[in-house]
Amino acid sequence: MQIYDTLSGKVRKFIPIRRGEVRIYTCGPSVYSAPHLGNFRTYVVEDVVKRTLIFNGYRVTHVMNITDIEDKMVREARGSMKRLMEIARKNERRFLAESRRLNLIPADHYPRATENIEQMVQLIKRLIQKGLAYRDDRGNIFFDVSRFPRYGMISHYKFRGNLNRRVYKDDYFQFEAGDFILWKAWRKSDGDIYWETELGRGRPGWHIECSAMSIRYLGIPFDIHMGGIDNVFSHHENEIAQSAGATGKIPARYWMHVRHLMTYGKKMSKSAGRLYTVGGLRKRGYGYDAIRAFLLTQHYRRRLNFTLKELRRVSREIASCKALIKSLRRVRKGKDSDAAKKIIEEKLSDFTFHINNDINTPAAMNSLCSLVQKMQQLLKKGRLGPGNARRAVEAIKKMDSVLGIIY
Repeated sequence: MQIYDTLSGKVRKFIPIRRGEVRIYTCGPSVYSAPHLGNFRTYVVEDVVKRTLIFNGYRVTHVMNITDIEDKMVREARGSMKRLMEIARKNERRFLAESRRLNLIPADHYPRATENIEQMVQLIKRLIQKGLAYRDDRGNIFFDVSRFPRYGMISHYKFRGNLNRRVYKDDYFQFEAGDFILWKAWRKSDGDIYWETELGRGRPGWHIECSAMSIRYLGIPFDIHMGGIDNVFSHHENEIAQSAGATGKIPARYWMHVRHLMTYGKKMSKSAGRLYTVGGLRKRGYGYDAIRAFLLTQHYRRRLNFTLKELRRVSREIASCKALIKSLRRVRKGKDSDAAKKIIEEKLSDFTFHINNDINTPAAMNSLCSLVQKMQQLLKKGRLGPGNARRAVEAIKKMDSVLGIIY
């Protein structure tokens, strides 16, 4: 199995830290609002990565965090902790429900940031003790990037000019880089959204959350860290600085990132108002299987453009594929041939090659659909017996144990 590792910038053979076991951390939803289809492209791809590892015989432990405290959550809650929790739990429930409907295998753990504040506090204290963090005159605590020479290692960005600025906001661009915030001292606009801790009254910055939770639930290092392409900088860059600064170890061996979902040529995003949701598409009559299949029609390291026309095409293909599989299940007579058996074996082999070649989902789906079509052609010619029909169905089940679009 080979995967592209953002950190090294290369496609690398996957070798787990512990034989037969894989530990994965994925950056989960920020639940200040409901998830949209662009978010779910990342989550569906991550699910296929996990399924591919299981397909290859690994035991997988998967942790996906729930970001329920960060700047957008505070703004949405308008300074009320009660309102923040209500918004967070409502959107978390929706995310989990839509994940089930899209056939995502549940994570082993869904840690909430608000339930891991103490772990964040202790990690920040360690960074202060190591001279990697400092407090300003307002009580905010920042990571000193000048003390971490490898800063820029995952974004592969050469930071030129002055990095001595302080960055208070959670997410920002590379040209804005500087000392990033670990702990935000309470301000009047925060209302009652704060924690009383050894660091003072306040709340964590976004980046420290994933460092603390990944270390708590998976240890360090773990095998694979995944997220959307937007996470590379600033989130994962800062996460590496924090975790490596505190422990001396890069948190993950492999880093995988999913490119954007576009809509009619523009990035799908909440801030831009260009949104399609899983629930909204379901109301239009599209099945969850078709939505999931559409999200896998392009390689994860390439942008995927969403249009309703393309979703309709995928929906028709999934329906046709399912109908052909039903016809295979009804085969009761006919002669089994070596030719049919060879086709089944070849298509399963092709599928295995493509999915293990950096999770090439479009090519893998083509192997599945091609197998169904070949079997249908043989069936029409009377050259498919019940034995090979069963073999074909079993091969399709194996393929779909990874893709999750049929059963």
